[in-house]
Amino acid sequence: MESNPKIDIHIHLAGTGCNCSGCWINPKLRRRYTIKALQILHKISSYQMQNTIDEDWGKRVSNLVNDSHVDYGVVLGFDGAFDPSTGKIDMSNSQMIIPPSWVFKLCETYNNLLPGPSINPHAQDALSKLEYCIEKKAVLIKWLPSAQLIDPASPNLAQFYEKIASSGIPLLIHCGGEKTFASLNPSLNDVDRLTYPLEAGVKIICAHSATKIIGSSEEDQSKTLDHLLEKYENLWVDNSGICNPSRFSHLPKLTQNPIIVDRTLYGSDWPVPSNSFYYIKKLGLKEVIQLEKIRNWIDRDIEIKRRHGYPDITLTRANQVLANLDYWIK
Repeated sequence: MESNPKIDIHIHLAGTGCNCSGCWINPKLRRRYTIKALQILHKISSYQMQNTIDEDWGKRVSNLVNDSHVDYGVVLGFDGAFDPSTGKIDMSNSQMIIPPSWVFKLCETYNNLLPGPSINPHAQDALSKLEYCIEKKAVLIKWLPSAQLIDPASPNLAQFYEKIASSGIPLLIHCGGEKTFASLNPSLNDVDRLTYPLEAGVKIICAHSATKIIGSSEEDQSKTLDHLLEKYENLWVDNSGICNPSRFSHLPKLTQNPIIVDRTLYGSDWPVPSNSFYYIKKLGLKEVIQLEKIRNWIDRDIEIKRRHGYPDITLTRANQVLANLDYWIK
């Protein structure tokens, strides 16, 4: 395997179901202001949304990674919301589906992409889906609890946790506030809900370092996260989405927290934008202008975080945490 490659562990896939991808998007999500803003920002036409976006997106991500200073990008799937009592999908509350099969197909097509499929563990067939992802060599499994109605603390997930722990595949779990998708139950993103899977021996990467949305009334979970990091060696965090409009004020504080810095894996959160102009007071106008001229969004994000104090080891630390890298990285 290539020695210590640089890896972005948090890149989102998107799709509408064209190109026989199996993807699906709820019409309500398409009308959501955050999705409309991203569509405009990335210059995605209505024609693309109807006919080519699924394949276009995969190619765009591969080109983005290829032109950046990272060697590989983990592309993330997305599962629907399921009724925990029946295991049946709740289509009215499901927002988007990017199935594991499409994630793996893109990673088999583009050799700089690594598979991070999503499985809702409350689904009737969750264990068979997990077995499929294990056989196909997923590097992680992605959850966004508040949008997928996943309760990480549910005792009904014991078998799922036993299987994923034995596989060595980590869970990348969104913690803290959420803006891109609608939060159906915000409390499901609470950090303390990770205690049960951590006790079960599951490797967990806490997305966005559990930071709160700026200006929201949600509870600050930083002390709880610090406590869990001190207690559990199988808990990690990523720094994805930290330089976006919802979380930018957390960056200086995170880089001053030694336990956070020592457990951080790099994530860009692309296609969510990362910008430096929030930090003009610290960096100065000249430096901000230089950073904003960096056209590759991953490179710009890396450089902003580097200048605030994240060490370059965050770019390679995923080699210690992700599974099956020897399969995908030759």
